[in-house]
Amino acid sequence: MSAFEELGICPEIIQAVEEDDWLLPTPVQQEAIPLILGGGDVLVAAETGSGKTGAFGLPCLQIVHETLRGKCSTRKAHALNLKCELNLNDKDMFVLVTEDGMECKSEDDKRWNGIRATIEVMQGSYMFEVEVVEGLLRVGWSAGFAKLELGIDDKSFGFGSTGKKSWNRKFEDYGEAFEEGDIIGCLLDREKQTISFTKNGRDLGVAYKLPPDMQRIGLKPHICGKGFMAAAKFDGPMEYPVEGYTPVGEIDPTHTPQGTSQAKGKRPPLCMILEPTRDLAEQTYKCMTTFNKYLDNPTVRITLFVGGIDEKEQFRALEEGVDIVVGTLQKLMDYVRRGKLDVTQLKFLVLDEADDLQKKDDRKEIPRLNAQIKRGRRDRVQTLFFSATLHTPEVVQMIDEITSRPIWVDLKGKDSVPETVHHVALYIDPYQDLQWSDAEIAVRAKAPKEQPELDGVHTKPTMSSIDRNHPDALKMSEKIKMMKPKMVVKLADAFNMSQCLVFCRTNVDCNNLEDYMNRLGGTKAYGGKMETGKENPYSCVVLAGMRNQDERRSNLESFKEGDVRFLICTDVAARGIDIAGLPFVIQTTLPDDIENYIHRIGRCGRAERMGLAISVVATEKEKVWYHKCPSRGKDCKPWPGNTKLTIPFGPDGKLRPRDDANWIIDEGGCSIWYDEPDLIKKVETRIGMPMKVMDPEDFSVAGVLESPFGEAGKKRLKKEATVKEPPSRRAQMRKKEEAAVVVYGAKKGDKTIAMTAKHTSALAPVVTELASLEKEIQQIFAKVMRGAQWGNVAAQAGGGMTQHATRPASANLQASPKPKASPAVAAPSPAPVAPTPKTEGPVDMEVDGDTPAKRVATGWASGGGKPKRKARW
Repeated sequence: MSAFEELGICPEIIQAVEEDDWLLPTPVQQEAIPLILGGGDVLVAAETGSGKTGAFGLPCLQIVHETLRGKCSTRKAHALNLKCELNLNDKDMFVLVTEDGMECKSEDDKRWNGIRATIEVMQGSYMFEVEVVEGLLRVGWSAGFAKLELGIDDKSFGFGSTGKKSWNRKFEDYGEAFEEGDIIGCLLDREKQTISFTKNGRDLGVAYKLPPDMQRIGLKPHICGKGFMAAAKFDGPMEYPVEGYTPVGEIDPTHTPQGTSQAKGKRPPLCMILEPTRDLAEQTYKCMTTFNKYLDNPTVRITLFVGGIDEKEQFRALEEGVDIVVGTLQKLMDYVRRGKLDVTQLKFLVLDEADDLQKKDDRKEIPRLNAQIKRGRRDRVQTLFFSATLHTPEVVQMIDEITSRPIWVDLKGKDSVPETVHHVALYIDPYQDLQWSDAEIAVRAKAPKEQPELDGVHTKPTMSSIDRNHPDALKMSEKIKMMKPKMVVKLADAFNMSQCLVFCRTNVDCNNLEDYMNRLGGTKAYGGKMETGKENPYSCVVLAGMRNQDERRSNLESFKEGDVRFLICTDVAARGIDIAGLPFVIQTTLPDDIENYIHRIGRCGRAERMGLAISVVATEKEKVWYHKCPSRGKDCKPWPGNTKLTIPFGPDGKLRPRDDANWIIDEGGCSIWYDEPDLIKKVETRIGMPMKVMDPEDFSVAGVLESPFGEAGKKRLKKEATVKEPPSRRAQMRKKEEAAVVVYGAKKGDKTIAMTAKHTSALAPVVTELASLEKEIQQIFAKVMRGAQWGNVAAQAGGGMTQHATRPASANLQASPKPKASPAVAAPSPAPVAPTPKTEGPVDMEVDGDTPAKRVATGWASGGGKPKRKARW
């Protein structure tokens, strides 16, 4: 039995995940999957890379499939889908609606505000009633695309409290006036194509005969007014029923577009998965598609809704029916508001990376979406929260608002970093120069003298009065900008990084680092599959918000497939982007939102594989751009930007308080002083432990890893360093034991790696000695051959020379300096070379036949041909 089968997952999904090498569920999957299958709201806080996508994707997909097959569907589902109520997404902004969707009001007494109901009537005879509570009111019927002020266009038909009917801005006497406490019945007969009204059960007669162009257009119940309050009744029994008319809430499904579309096979979505970014939505969509590979009878339809995709394709998918929608909050809410996306049948609302969704939900649309999904529902809608951090006060408040008795699955969610990630800080001090030359920094570069491009903050004299009082700080800031890219390259070479994710603060920083690495490699930017990218040892692509969606998608795939070594990105990739076996992460700047630190370093060390995350931290403040201007830096003036200071926003989305001591003031500019020393303290507070520090000279980390430079690098550093008391043998042994062998990108605790490292360490001295001996032997051989060759050339050139005039190879060998013998094995002495015989010309060699072969210094002469080899017998 499969381990996933024990959790209740069906065989078709198990087959799909096992093909993707998911043989055992992760701890978060073991905890979350049974709870989701059992029903109820679930909150999952687990470390990054722990398999959260599978934890919600597998059970949601299975329940959706079972629902489609009829195993979990209720008999009331069809009726629930056709429930008639006031539509929150089809109203003016000043209209308020009760939770049951039956009462509405507007306190705006200056203009008319309206709202329509959800059901659209195409056939039959139906009615609804409206009780007037207060204010001026109009009631009636209108098309779904008519204006919300009832009666001012030719697609809406109203009756007002002043005793007038209104259509296309024509107000005519009809019936009688009504006031508070009256109940108005609104009747629609699609067979006779008439609209009439009643007052407290008294028939007021036919008000409208529908024009021919309206006879094929569906009409919805409509209420509007000024400073009004009204209560609608769509379900029976009516207060004053009219014979021949059915309450609109009990409509025949074949008489409404909602019902006819179901009959034609259109299916409303059963699961909605919200993601904070397009890239993460695309990744989740791909995962869900993979899980869905073998599910059929019926096939589960999964669709992606993000910006940058042709809306016609998305509309077509909605018309055909969608079962699971995956997308960004902004795009999905846009479709819901426009009435394109039906959320009345959802069984699952999944908030992936919920804390980031909450931060980006400035308009508080998530609570409104949740209310609309659950309004009037008698069945349960499961709400699922997933993230590495669900403990902030804002997220806890949202959880309380939209969940009901949720179950927590908290696996190291707060103050935790995955055990498979070694995260360290590498401090750079701008008051001290880097200890390497440019050639030593970029050892694999074709153009090592290339220098990084800066962001332009220091291009012109500062405009800030604060900066003018701190000229040294400006110099150090500029030096930091120059040192950080060089340190990234040095780290890449030192650890021989074949795949690394590099985080930068802004789009400009990403572009500048990409340009610098490409210039070092002597190539232009990576151009796609027509080249491998490996010709450039620093091949890189960018994943940032300013790149278009197609380019971002292509760059991410190129990095995943190994076509380039470095993916330079902003925080757009900090959450959820899964790159299998990623060994290294470098942060050129710490994030100002400390929660993003957890998500950044969590890109490596996933799926139980080891990862190293290095944060390059400046010991001094750095001045950076912080554009709050309308163009967001694209057209900031004066060029290259306004270097006066401004006050940045905090993690809560509010402006930070003014702090003159830390240079946080508002001068109306577009720059700030970025305080990484303060940020590193906040990181340490967040994770609950001090950061491990990487040695800036040999890149070793005490108790974590040894220097990547090896013994040669250590010896050089020891010579350059000040003479210190040598450590004891016990201290050396302890340090060696602490710095265990780690292979980043490989699985944690892999015994084969430990054994291989042990054997490598044992063989290293022998291999070094053999390499030395091989070098000496090659040198001896080269000198012997050079001497013999010189002798043959001299003999051919001076035909009459005697044996004493020709320098033998042995003499040449003796004249050469003796090679230095290895301390372990003495160098072998060369065999004596026979003296060259006296000759008048080229040396004859014995071959088969009568024609002698002539050999010269460069080989066999063309006249004689190559001799046959003499038989050994």
